[in-house]
Amino acid sequence: MSEKVLDKSKCIDGSYGWIVVLFTMLVGFVPGSNMAKAIALAPVVCENFMIGPDVFGVVVAAFYIMGFVMAFPTTGLVNKWGMKVSVAIAVGCGVAGSIMGALAGTNTTVFIVSRVVEGAAFGIMGVVGASSIGPWFSPAKRSLPLSIWSMWVAVCMCVCPVMFGWLVESMGVTWQGIWWGAAVYDLIVGILFIVFYKKPLDLDDQIAAEGEGAGQANIKRALKSPMLWALALIFLFDEAAFMAINGFIVTYLNGELGASLVLANAIFSLFGFMGAVTPPISGWITQKWNNHRWVLLVGLFIAVIYTALVFNLKEPMLYYPLSIFAGIVGGCVPSIIWQFTPNTVETADIPAANAFMAFTQNIGMTIGALVIGNAITIWGWGMGSLIGMLPLYIICIIIYFAFGVHKKLKL
Repeated sequence: MSEKVLDKSKCIDGSYGWIVVLFTMLVGFVPGSNMAKAIALAPVVCENFMIGPDVFGVVVAAFYIMGFVMAFPTTGLVNKWGMKVSVAIAVGCGVAGSIMGALAGTNTTVFIVSRVVEGAAFGIMGVVGASSIGPWFSPAKRSLPLSIWSMWVAVCMCVCPVMFGWLVESMGVTWQGIWWGAAVYDLIVGILFIVFYKKPLDLDDQIAAEGEGAGQANIKRALKSPMLWALALIFLFDEAAFMAINGFIVTYLNGELGASLVLANAIFSLFGFMGAVTPPISGWITQKWNNHRWVLLVGLFIAVIYTALVFNLKEPMLYYPLSIFAGIVGGCVPSIIWQFTPNTVETADIPAANAFMAFTQNIGMTIGALVIGNAITIWGWGMGSLIGMLPLYIICIIIYFAFGVHKKLKL
């Protein structure tokens, strides 16, 4: 196809790329909202199924299991069937899991299985989301759109908890009603993505310019990048700690500090809001000054402080200022990692790199939920969090310097 006849708005760095960002974000809320609903309504869920923190840790972890199981197969899905079919499968998992959960009654096993099904959507979108956006922008212009994409979980953690808590406690909606509502949302946005998603008209020309054999994502080729390994390992330990905190914060505020379900979820939503506004800021900073490495390091150091405090504070109002730390940790660290991952590999291998990143992310979240759930049961909230989570961020900082991230994380 001649360069002269291409619609520039639908080429790399064209305006249609932002349409893709919008609808990718909307469909990214499918697994994000499904993740948030069990966490936001943890006290209600625990009461319904008569379970404690250790079993609820399994409920939380179950969501992430299919995340790492589906990460690499999703690369094959993208290669063979494309983005639209891959997203359709993710949405189908979200719809099926939500319906199964709504019909679980008091059967804990069925409910846990429903979370596994819902979690498959999370694993797929972790790969497909960034992979659908990345090719629309050249490496020098990817930081901002990918930092916006990295908000997909944070936005859900901002909006969903306060909305779900209000619907259940103030409006009398059952938790099953929330699950049915999620299924309807999943279906609608899935259809919208399929209608509006396109790939850049000149993508094939760019891939061809990178050399023979570069047309499809190749995980073996992607894994030759040391920087990809460094970022993936940091992501693993970061998500193990941070998402474990997210999984139990409402339970701690409501059960230990006596906050109402609405107040506990309002605080949790504030954490999500701060995490949602941070990625665009970090994206703008890194795109303007190309200082990914220092933003990431600041985020990791603040994470150490945040993790030490989060389950040791005894007054709910103290969590309002703590939300600043939560936002920096939850926004900066994933944002920098998702921003820079496409730049560690060739353009065709972006889906493979994102698959590896999603794989390690979901392993971290699965392990973190199980560890903190049992640590709390054994040692209590304060000491359990210090023993179970604080060392994880120290490991992140060690990896940061051992792999030379402070020298290499730049365009």
